[in-house]
Amino acid sequence: MRIATRLFLYIFTLIVLAAAALGHVSVQDEKHHLIEATRSKAWILARALASVLRYYHPADPTVDLEQILAEISPFEGPAVPALRFYDRDGNLLSLACPECGDPPLPHQPLDPDRVGTEGREQVLEVGTERYLSVVQPVRDPDGAFLGAVEVILPLRHIGVILSGVTRRFLLFTSAVAALLGVVIFLISRLNISLPIRRLKEASRRLGEGDLTLRIDKTGVADLDELVDEFNRMAARLEEQSRQREAFYREKLRLERGLRHAERLASVGQLTSGLAHEIGTPLNVIQGRAEQVLARLGPDDPNRRPLEAVVRQVRRITETIDRLLAFSRKSGRALGQVRLGDVAEEAFSLSRLRAKRNRSEVRLDVAAASDRLRGDETALRQMFVNLMLNSLQAMPGGGTIRVEIGEDPDAPAERLRVVYEDEGPGIPPEIREKVFDPFFTTKDVGEGTGLGLFIVANVVDEHGGSIRIEDAAGGGARFVITLARTGPDEGAPA
Repeated sequence: MRIATRLFLYIFTLIVLAAAALGHVSVQDEKHHLIEATRSKAWILARALASVLRYYHPADPTVDLEQILAEISPFEGPAVPALRFYDRDGNLLSLACPECGDPPLPHQPLDPDRVGTEGREQVLEVGTERYLSVVQPVRDPDGAFLGAVEVILPLRHIGVILSGVTRRFLLFTSAVAALLGVVIFLISRLNISLPIRRLKEASRRLGEGDLTLRIDKTGVADLDELVDEFNRMAARLEEQSRQREAFYREKLRLERGLRHAERLASVGQLTSGLAHEIGTPLNVIQGRAEQVLARLGPDDPNRRPLEAVVRQVRRITETIDRLLAFSRKSGRALGQVRLGDVAEEAFSLSRLRAKRNRSEVRLDVAAASDRLRGDETALRQMFVNLMLNSLQAMPGGGTIRVEIGEDPDAPAERLRVVYEDEGPGIPPEIREKVFDPFFTTKDVGEGTGLGLFIVANVVDEHGGSIRIEDAAGGGARFVITLARTGPDEGAPA
């Protein structure tokens, strides 16, 4: 059974019970008032007749008792009274009943001593009929007992009136109860059933995965508390779903990185073996070419091709040395380092290694605080790799700016290096890839894709981090943090 129907039945039953109790009390009260009104009229009539009969004796043939009764009686219809007249000894003298003739009423001789001075009252029952009997003594002006008059009133009209009152009350109560029932049903449906149905539908949709669903408040305080709890639950589920998705994305990324690292480890092992196999023949080629070159004169036409051979062999050897450096790390020489000086030395080396770049490139170093403990060779290599990229990115010249100072987040523990150039910058879509090994945007033969990978490894070995930002002038901007204490000396080399 639905809650609106159940609530309707409960309240409707209470209304019916309350109406029945109220009706019973009202009917009883109306019955009491009707009886009291009948008694009052009977006594008034009895006293009036007693006053009249002081001067007119009932046995006098000139006295028309029924005429007197009709003139002074306040009753009409079924409540028309019957009269009995008694003599001094209590014997019945005459009977008057204008409407009903001689009613079959029980009669007993009247005892004058029991009438008293004020009269008496009693209820007579004849079958299913009930009558009110009021006896009033008749006395002369001197107070002597002359007889008595008895007024007998039928009480059936009280039942008729009460039946009508009961019917009207029942009709009114039924109409009011039905109207209230409909109102209660509609109110409970609008304020309880429909909001609960919306909660049910929302719970079903939430279970199907619609975690963005929220429910508006109903205006009913108790239901609004339930709505608030539902919305909080949906928000928590949505947040948990986002966290779970983020966790799985991170897990997938780590798994891909792990597979990539495993592939790189395999490549490193293969590269190490390959480098040893290629290194020996290259050394032979370089030695033979240098011997022949030493025998040729400065103007010999064969000298230029041999110099090109020596340069290319040295380039291949340098690449092999880099690959070997990644396959097995060498020991580190830790000491106190001034990053400003290291940056200037790296710039001088970069200019020598980029001999083809004839443009004017300047270095601007601002070092407010640049001392740390670290591997000077590795840090120099970090700056060299960054500057070589900048020289290649600025064929028309420009300025390289290096700002070294304390890290605002941990001034006593870390240094921050901001490296900027005036080249075209690094597009946002490839910033997450530039630190991967062998990733390069240069043409084939122009780069190995290991420069920034080495930079990231040096920064990581020195307990730091590196990120790429947009420079104000549009060039590349690297923000590097380094631990002042340098690499962990207890870590394996």
